[in-house]
Amino acid sequence: MSRFLSHVISIQKPFFPHGPLNSRSSAVRTITTMRKPAPIAIVGGGPCGLTFARLLETAGIDYIVFERDTSPENALQFQGGTLDLHGETGQEALRRAGLIEEFEKLARRDATTLTVQDFRGNHRKTFGEGRDAPEIDRLQLRQLLLKSLPAHRIRWAKALQAIGQKSKIEHGPGADCILRFADGSTESGFRLVVGADGAWSKVRQLITPAKPQYSGRIFIEGRISPGNPQYAAAHEMVGAGNSLAMTRGCTLCIQQMSDRSYRVYMGLEVPSTFTRPGGEADITNPEKARAAVLQYYAEWAPHLRAFVEAAEGPWRPWPLHRLDPDIFLDGSPSWTRVPGVTLLGDAAHLATPNGDGVNIAMYDALVLFDSLMAEMHKEQSDSHQTDADAKMIERAVVAYETDMRARGRAHILDSMDIEDMMFAEDGAARMLAMISQV
Repeated sequence: MSRFLSHVISIQKPFFPHGPLNSRSSAVRTITTMRKPAPIAIVGGGPCGLTFARLLETAGIDYIVFERDTSPENALQFQGGTLDLHGETGQEALRRAGLIEEFEKLARRDATTLTVQDFRGNHRKTFGEGRDAPEIDRLQLRQLLLKSLPAHRIRWAKALQAIGQKSKIEHGPGADCILRFADGSTESGFRLVVGADGAWSKVRQLITPAKPQYSGRIFIEGRISPGNPQYAAAHEMVGAGNSLAMTRGCTLCIQQMSDRSYRVYMGLEVPSTFTRPGGEADITNPEKARAAVLQYYAEWAPHLRAFVEAAEGPWRPWPLHRLDPDIFLDGSPSWTRVPGVTLLGDAAHLATPNGDGVNIAMYDALVLFDSLMAEMHKEQSDSHQTDADAKMIERAVVAYETDMRARGRAHILDSMDIEDMMFAEDGAARMLAMISQV
């Protein structure tokens, strides 16, 4: 989902519990002298999975991406809104992947502002001009990454249905996983399976029984196109950046896309059934849905309520889910270290939107890649023994997950704080105070 709060979070200091990564890693420079591990499976072709794939590509490491979309054309649909990439996380991952110049061709460095106000239009203030956090449409980012990979590296129409492991006694450390897909096919023979398959990850189920929890809040996405009667008002209030207005139980986010249209996100505290068929705002009945949503904006300033009245369809609901942050605590019985398997991005640490999700996901890919490079750099043997590969990869994954779990828990806790602020009666004042203190 789009990270419309990116401007709020990226103004704050970056979270690096172990320090930023070294962009001049000697492990990458000496990759041609190191032995390579057996193939890596990446489940999911979103930003973090494709970033990891691209990093492996630059190092000449064998991998396959399994993506549920049926084709590259289908992959370019329904990608959500715009994202800002931060210098030390998202941009750094692209820099290390050799894609920063291509990114800069698409980056909107004039779109870094956030306008904050309350539901009456009071306490209005704009922040963030000139920050190193340019915007890029999620669709453009995915296209950039897809174009950087050989076509044969991606298997389309591969929706993972289940994942299992062969006997550890028979196969030793890093026991081979079996991937079972919805089309009836299976794949195995990988020394590492990386779950980058998002909020409802199938790979995650091998590591933890924890399931995403509904936060009690939902965003409903609409659009303001250049021909919309409210377009001029959106341009005046939001410009090229983002806008956020809020009060108790209700928020409104507006952001400009690369085509100069605007995405409107109507945030409500409602049951998870709110937009489902038969629900109060049944999304299959546009008139009913708009009437129900407008009731929540009845007391809002007319200039803000007008954006809800004019938001074009088809509306798309985004129920907000998160994982329990306590599963990441050391010693938690809810997280099992499974040799030969790990997670990236939302599959690892699903959080509600706080503006940092895609950056942390791409940084996950970079940390895992560097951990693998560091272990391969240590190993100078030309041996390709399966057990040696498995032990080397396991050391790398343990190092990565030690870092990722700390960052993941902090990410979820931070998202909960931001989410509560967005839906608070004094949320605008609190957010303005928070940004002013940075």
